[in-house]
Amino acid sequence: MSICIKDQIQNMNIVISCTVGCTYCYARNNVKRWHMIEDFSDPEFFPGKLKMMEKKRPQNFLLTGMSDLSGWKPEWRDEVFVKIRENPQHQFLFLTKRPD
Repeated sequence: MSICIKDQIQNMNIVISCTVGCTYCYARNNVKRWHMIEDFSDPEFFPGKLKMMEKKRPQNFLLTGMSDLSGWKPEWRDEVFVKIRENPQHQFLFLTKRPD
């Protein structure tokens, strides 16, 4: 039996855009194709998506599918981490190319 990872992880796209600038970036291509934001080099925060974390059933959330955690403003991170602490039933995944 095979399992599709997309069925196991909810991608929140809570921040869209990335300042890393990889030439092979799939997120930039999707943003451009679907006109999600005006400028991919200028990250945008979508706090309304935090409501997704209020689900009672445990979920796996990817918070950086269309961004890099290193490009988030500190106040965005603070708001997201408060919501994470309020919802311990879930697991949260973050990706970054700048672990420092």
